[in-house]
Amino acid sequence: MHELLADIRQRLANKEYHNEEHVRLSLVARVVQALGWDIWNPTEVYTEFKATKKEDNTRVDVALFTHDFEGTAVFIECKAVGAFAADLAAVEKQLRDYNRDHTALFTVITDGRHWRFYFSFTSGEFKDKLFCKFDVQQDGLEEVAGYLETFLHRDNILNHTARHKAEAYLMLGKKERAMQDVLPDAQKLVSLPPFPSLPQAMVQLLAAKVLTITPAEAQAFLMGGTMMPGTGAGPELPAGGPAKTTAKPVAVAKLASSPNQVPPAAAAAPALRAAAASVEFVLVLNRLGIRATADWDPATRQLRVRAGSTAMPEDRGSIGLASAALRKRLLQQQILVRHVDRLEFQQDYLFGSIKQAAEVVCGYSVNGKQAWRDAADKPLADYLN
Repeated sequence: MHELLADIRQRLANKEYHNEEHVRLSLVARVVQALGWDIWNPTEVYTEFKATKKEDNTRVDVALFTHDFEGTAVFIECKAVGAFAADLAAVEKQLRDYNRDHTALFTVITDGRHWRFYFSFTSGEFKDKLFCKFDVQQDGLEEVAGYLETFLHRDNILNHTARHKAEAYLMLGKKERAMQDVLPDAQKLVSLPPFPSLPQAMVQLLAAKVLTITPAEAQAFLMGGTMMPGTGAGPELPAGGPAKTTAKPVAVAKLASSPNQVPPAAAAAPALRAAAASVEFVLVLNRLGIRATADWDPATRQLRVRAGSTAMPEDRGSIGLASAALRKRLLQQQILVRHVDRLEFQQDYLFGSIKQAAEVVCGYSVNGKQAWRDAADKPLADYLN
């Protein structure tokens, strides 16, 4: 899969996919075949499937079927590269209509580069059914392969693993939205007897709304870390199978500064860096003139991005939700300051996630373990146990 995706990425860069048919036949069909589907069997890989009985012109570009039609069908709508970005709402309406008569498990839209997965068996607006999205050109190939294997491999569709994980990620997104909603009230609650911590206050308020979260989930949300479905909280999504839904970082009430923020005196003291036996790493985007320097502490497994490091001025669509929210928060706190063509760190900032540190700098989803390099061009991944 990695070699196939590398080839597709190169063809995308070379602009070889000229129209929708190129995307469907030369790109999507290759991916589907690599994921265990028999593209030569029209009962399994059905092109131009008439999804709605009353509309002759409404047909799904690629429909994937198993013996359990309603429970495991996947509808894939193909567009020319870049064709759906301008009016995503109209395309989502088109996908919603595909499920009018026959409800597919997943409905997917792709222009070859961008992929968006929607879980049909959940309530709400169609746009709220989105549980996974990625960018083949910008995201790490290992991550992209993980998304595809997890949610589109025939075996995972058949044994319902894909469905269970999609449900878990959607529930995670629901929890994050609920935590965002109760945060203002939780910040008020910490100043009242019995003076609970902010995570405890959030747990208490959401319990009153009949939504259960753990203190670890609340803490991960507040600190901008990543929550894992069904496991509370963890430092980072595993390579090869993450979803794009992550916890959103917010400012913690009654703290003089962000817990990640390094006091100016400490930021200016080289002795502190030396004492930690840290290793210097650099992330460079040569073409765009972006350069960030960070110290990796093997004991705490954290990256301290140094003051003066620069970052991309704007986010791109593939960036994780947590990283996008963290960039916004750093701008609000003026830890990141906007210049004409870049952002600049005004002081050191301690990241608990390698991936988030890289995404905040790059503005898009990136494999942080490979993006951060030492003086010998060795990736940070080589320093991890």
